[in-house]
This record gives sequence, structure tokens and C-alpha cells, in this order.
Amino acid sequence: MQLVIHIELDEPLLLPVNYNHILQAVIYRSLDIIPGYAEFLHEGGFMRGQRQYKMFQFSQLKGEYRIENKKITFFSEVSFEVRSPEPLLIRLLGEGIWNKGVTFGNHVYTDVDLELYDYTVEERQLLIRMKSPVTVYATDLKSEKTWYFSPDEEPFCKMINDNFYRKYQAYYGMAPTSGIQLGICENSMPKKLVTRYKGTFITAWYGTYKLSGERKYLDFLYQTGLGAKNAQGFGMFEIL
Repeated sequence: MQLVIHIELDEPLLLPVNYNHILQAVIYRSLDIIPGYAEFLHEGGFMRGQRQYKMFQFSQLKGEYRIENKKITFFSEVSFEVRSPEPLLIRLLGEGIWNKGVTFGNHVYTDVDLELYDYTVEERQLLIRMKSPVTVYATDLKSEKTWYFSPDEEPFCKMINDNFYRKYQAYYGMAPTSGIQLGICENSMPKKLVTRYKGTFITAWYGTYKLSGERKYLDFLYQTGLGAKNAQGFGMFEIL
């Protein structure tokens, strides 16, 4: 399911340019309409082995803005989208925002509009564009060094597929019967983004891609996101 949140700003919204952690906190606060639910997601969520998956994703803020001195200021109105395969999560988020508004820092914005959708992917081959950048990485346990892969590197698509397998198993308790394939579109150059999340640098990629697989698996990815760190604001795509 998908929830689009529109916020009328009664005063400009000033944020650091790397604001994903702030928007994530907005979501968790709104989910706490049922005591313990936000904590369940934040502390564990859906597990596969030692890996945790929150099963939601969110887009970047959309609206008129200005960037200056590593700060971004939004004017008039902003909107963002949250998706999840969990209907309860989307319902709680909508109720929490509708009842309490949206809090950024010490200011509460109460003039909100919500759009609820239940779009389902019906095709096995998609042309997609990233609404928030996609990232995959590997970490050496001994050195604790992390490598982020680019779409033109061989491990990239394999790691996208491996991540899909783990997320699907964590949510449904069973492995998918086939994988998914992701490829760069011809005449399309992925755009690199290096950002920070709570002090950690993350390399991610915008761009247009070809995505194929079983319909139900592509729909699962539409709700949960491609690649890693979906609940930190990475991996949301739109279908062209």
C-alpha cells in the first residue's frame, strides 16, 4: 500500500540537506499510535537470521526549496510518500499523522492531506526510475570496511537479487521460487549520490533501469523498495 502525505507549511521548513534520519523519525513517531509498534519496527522488525527488515520505505521530500550552507529550506508545501506491504503500518501511519500532524523539530504542522493508494504491479517487465536512490554494499567483518557498488559493477545486480530473497523470506517465511533481474537502460547513465545518514557516508544511485521477474515479486519490491536501507530512505522507484 502507498500513502502520500501533503503538508501545508505555515512557516518555512529548514532541514539539513541530509535529512533522511529526520523524516524517518517523523514516521516512527506517527506509528506510535499503538504503543510498542514503532519500537517493534525500530528495534527488530521482520527478521531473517541476524538481519532486520522494517518493511517500509519513503521518498524524498517534494516541494519548492532552496539550498544554502548545507541547509535546505522548503516553502509553502511539501509532500512525501511511504510504501509498505503491511496494511497495518500504512493505516497506523495515516491515523497518527491525521490525528497529531507532522512534527519537525519543535514545530507541529497540522494542515495535512493524505492520499491512500493500493496500487498493484501487474506486469513481469518494468521500466523504472528511482524516486530515492538505490544502494547495495558489502562489509568486511574483520576490518569493518564497507564497499558500495555501482550499477555497472558485476556484484550490483546480484546483491539486489540477494537482498530481495532475504527480504521476501523475512516477510513471508518462505523463499521466492525465482529471482529478479535489474539492468541499466541503454542511453541512460545512473547518477551517483553520496549522502550521510547519522554520520555514516552512503553511496547510492539514481537512474532508469529495467526490472523483470514474477509479477508478485515485482509488486513486493514496489512496496518494500530495491536494495538496502529502504527504511532509511533508499530504493523507492516509480514505474514509467
